[in-house]
Amino acid sequence: MPDVIVDLAAKRQSSTAEPILHPAGVTLPFDGPSDAALVIPEIRSEVRSGAYCAELLRLLPEAIAPGDRVLVIGAGVGVVSTMVARNEGVDRVIAVEANTALFPYLNRVHALNGVAEVEAVNAVLAEGKKGRVPFFARRDLRTSSLLPHDRSWQQVMMVPFMDLNLILTEERISLIICDIPAASARLLAQAELGQVDCILLGCGDESDQCWENDGICTLLVARGYSAERSGTAVLFRRDGALNRRI
Repeated sequence: MPDVIVDLAAKRQSSTAEPILHPAGVTLPFDGPSDAALVIPEIRSEVRSGAYCAELLRLLPEAIAPGDRVLVIGAGVGVVSTMVARNEGVDRVIAVEANTALFPYLNRVHALNGVAEVEAVNAVLAEGKKGRVPFFARRDLRTSSLLPHDRSWQQVMMVPFMDLNLILTEERISLIICDIPAASARLLAQAELGQVDCILLGCGDESDQCWENDGICTLLVARGYSAERSGTAVLFRRDGALNRRI
């Protein structure tokens, strides 16, 4: 059995607990033990300090253009998808999250922040696959993944596949935001990027992972993109789309 960490502060939370505020202006609900089990103290601290998704948010204004149709992969607690949806002129936002237990919370975040029009989808993106796949949820939702690795996972969920290329083509996605470092190269290698002008990637704790380890930079440069790096995030723009913002 995996170790269980008891969060005494969370056990004391009542139904009147205060929401969690990100300095970018995103509010996360925090209504007691169930929310505390998802948004653990480490994440709450990063959200309040602004460290959570900081590099992605820093590059976001450069990535978004009027009329964009945006696919957010690995939506997590919804900070990035909320900020995307608040941009005037964004035509569509689809937020994909594999963690079934986190999914209702993601919808609550969107509703609380007035961006309920974001279409949230509980799925694992892949090319041409059908059925369901095991997803291993861990105490820290940021380390949950499709890989068991060790016995640190606390719950296994069977999550449906969704065809990545079907979304990209039918929804005419022009901007991809992906905050799943371990899966970025695999997903993008399979992706039909003909209509995608920009790709914004989070690289986790190691910024070099976006460059040497997974070969993402080489892959996207070969497919006609140039890169702008900011700490643990990288913005790839299709050559010829550098002046896409109006």
